[in-house]
Amino acid sequence: MNKKATAREDTATLEAVQLLVNVRSDDTVYADVYLRRARELLAAVLSQAQYNALKGIEGDINTAVKQMRVATASQDWVQVESLAAHVEELRRSAADSAALNTLGVAVYDSHGVSIDPFSPGFDFLPGFDKDLAERRDTLVANLKVLASVDAPFGPFYAQRGTFFVGLSLASRRNAAAPVSAKSSAEIQQLAVQAARQGDTSQLRLYAQELAARQAKEAASAGPNSDTQTAAAAAYHYPVDLSAPFSDEVAQRARTLGLVLARAEPPPQSAPLFDFVTTGIWQANVSDTEATHEGIVRAEAMVDTSGFPPEMSGPLKDLVGALLQNPFINSGGVRYIPPFSAEAVLIEDFPEDQEAPATGELLSALGLTRRRALARVDIEAALLQHGARLLQERLLLDPTEFRLVCIPHDLYIGLGRHRGWGKQQLWTHFDGFQVFKNGQLRALAGGDVRFGGLSDFVSIDITDQRESVIARFAVIRRARQVARWR
Repeated sequence: MNKKATAREDTATLEAVQLLVNVRSDDTVYADVYLRRARELLAAVLSQAQYNALKGIEGDINTAVKQMRVATASQDWVQVESLAAHVEELRRSAADSAALNTLGVAVYDSHGVSIDPFSPGFDFLPGFDKDLAERRDTLVANLKVLASVDAPFGPFYAQRGTFFVGLSLASRRNAAAPVSAKSSAEIQQLAVQAARQGDTSQLRLYAQELAARQAKEAASAGPNSDTQTAAAAAYHYPVDLSAPFSDEVAQRARTLGLVLARAEPPPQSAPLFDFVTTGIWQANVSDTEATHEGIVRAEAMVDTSGFPPEMSGPLKDLVGALLQNPFINSGGVRYIPPFSAEAVLIEDFPEDQEAPATGELLSALGLTRRRALARVDIEAALLQHGARLLQERLLLDPTEFRLVCIPHDLYIGLGRHRGWGKQQLWTHFDGFQVFKNGQLRALAGGDVRFGGLSDFVSIDITDQRESVIARFAVIRRARQVARWR
């Protein structure tokens, strides 16, 4: 192959990598999928080793400059000339590879979680005040281009594009359109925006329309109807989370220390789900000042009117914390438990004994211990090895399933019959708490001294305290999606 053809291929590859980096920040549930693909493609043009060498150039320049100053002070002009030429050469090399190095930073040095811009309640964050419909349209356009330039993953990009085309978002471009022409979900979004901006006239207009629609729906539905509000319907899962795993998967999972488990929905789960999704737009945002030894305890103070009366104490605490604090799952999306039957694979070791410090799963993730792991290290290990482990060891599609720290709602539902939450220790929970400045803190909980199953705290992502253990679960990626339409 001639040099021109190779150059064209490299340019196409870099274009695809840049698009993957762009869509990763918007389609956050699949951010890890895009990042892994970006690493695969970029490796053909800039390997990890080559990128590390590029990063070292700046250090080499600084070292040479220091040596040049010493040589100047000692009037060693031959050495000064040689070092000056070396510095110029290094700077030219750095300038020539600046764009490639920038792309390498975004691909090889990226381990954090991006917050989903389309989730409810995050418009307080810097950069999240953009028109969401426009942002969605740009994402769809990028996915369409990706499908053409990265054919092996074309069907996946097309599927994600179709999902976002069907996502209803309020646009500032047509905010002045008649309210009656909008869906209830769009009006609710506009109402939240108006409330945050103090636009009382628009807020009153939206409130009148929503109240009229609710009254109309209530009159036509009758007292025993299962009719859901349009807002709640947008959050209901079209995927069967309770679909069982095959016997073959169960057998392979046991070699990793994972077992089949089924979480059952709580009593009155449908009204409970509707209650959460209706109030999820109104979250209060915490700052990080009220901490104790690096711990932020999730507030659960919330008006209990509307809660199904059969709701258990731990579940009520969870719902209260969800509505009072903005949490995201590891997919970067607003954490909303499905409150439905769910089939999962979990590590179910008991808590009244010392948790296994080693094991096949930990080894496969490249982790040398279970206690005192910083969340940033756990998430990096899951990103590096999780998908490969699912694909090669469990024969599960990593675009459908995901290996994560056990979610809090599953810890409550499954732990009730396993004796969890009765010891003086915390468990890493999937997800993070979001603060006003955009800072993320890792979710944990389960200490008997602070509520047991309902204990819910956040700690620094670099915290390595001995009293926190990791417990992993395989979930369907669909449970991490907030809105479906």
